[in-house]
Amino acid sequence: MPEASQLAKILKDSMKGGKYLLGAKEVVSGMKGSRVILCTKSLPPRLGARVRSEAQRQEVPVVDLKATSSELARMLGRPFRVSVIALRSLGENELKQLQR
Repeated sequence: MPEASQLAKILKDSMKGGKYLLGAKEVVSGMKGSRVILCTKSLPPRLGARVRSEAQRQEVPVVDLKATSSELARMLGRPFRVSVIALRSLGENELKQLQR
């Protein structure tokens, strides 16, 4: 798990590319082609199970963050809470840092 500053930098770089999905329902429906899925600790268990099962089916790694949905939203610069984000444009280095 990277530090908060590293995570914020990785997220900002990935968001610049515009290839990401926000929210559990969007992530579940459009997971194909994603490199990694980030889940916060405030993700409801039922939705979390749905995201994880679909990720396992699609063979997409899931990373559990220690941050809450409000903290993740702040890192992303969004005015609303974000419990799950799927990143599509992510380099190998960033992917390895997230999976630590």
